[in-house]
Amino acid sequence: MNELSPSDLTVRTVEKALALGASVAGVADVEALKASPSHSISSRIGMGLESRWRDAQDDVVPAEVDWPADAVSAVVIGVSHPSSRPELDWYDGKGTPGNRALIGVVRELSDWLEAEHSCRTWRPPYFIESSGVFMKDAAVLAGLGSVGRNNLVITPEYGPRIRWRVLLLDRAASPTGPVRYDPCGSCHEPCRRACPVGAFGETAYDATALGQSQLPGTDGTYDRITCNGKMSRDVDDAAAALATSDADSTDLAATMNVFEEAVMTLPPAGAEPRYGVKYCRRCELSCPVGR
Repeated sequence: MNELSPSDLTVRTVEKALALGASVAGVADVEALKASPSHSISSRIGMGLESRWRDAQDDVVPAEVDWPADAVSAVVIGVSHPSSRPELDWYDGKGTPGNRALIGVVRELSDWLEAEHSCRTWRPPYFIESSGVFMKDAAVLAGLGSVGRNNLVITPEYGPRIRWRVLLLDRAASPTGPVRYDPCGSCHEPCRRACPVGAFGETAYDATALGQSQLPGTDGTYDRITCNGKMSRDVDDAAAALATSDADSTDLAATMNVFEEAVMTLPPAGAEPRYGVKYCRRCELSCPVGR
């Protein structure tokens, strides 16, 4: 079989991803992704979720991405999570239904690329601290949206109600972005007002100190420590509601936090999940884009 041109490989890959169930798909250049805002800033602020970067600068450990030496292109897959299907985001002991859908699309796309086009592929894990990649940056570089004031990727079609996965290739595929797109320009920020813990209340990251203008929440006013505290309480609340004792609650909360590796409490085959963590989505669901 003749090797496809970079543009043809992109066209066929995006078409296949959509056919497999992706809501949106695009391609980013790996070298551009390595230099993207989140990858650039992570070495200066670390990835800890317990203390703010100014308080922990001496202990900052750069987030290490295990980039495959031969990776050239990044295929970005998005699956929409509409407000009408909240269960896609509920943690149920096996991860989330939405994430399993993403994993399935990426797995089938990987198999297809390797079998049909002799590509070598890599499937990075979800978390950056587990050598994953910053998927929001990848989505922006693939032209699928832009990071908004709620620190989420906002797409024209679905707003921020979408989740992401990335597949790396050893072949050049033409990037589909980035594109000029600013849905927040004239918005009155319902996302920030909706936050129940005030995660957008003040400047958390300083552009001058960090030497970078593209910051979390676009202007550095997204405080991920405060946001993470709310998510941790969501886990504790879910565990307490389902537990039969304090010890059971502690065990449930620990397992819920493991995400994709929650193998110790997998429901038996065919059984209903025992629990679901319903994380806060107010900044996401209040966004008017894509409704």
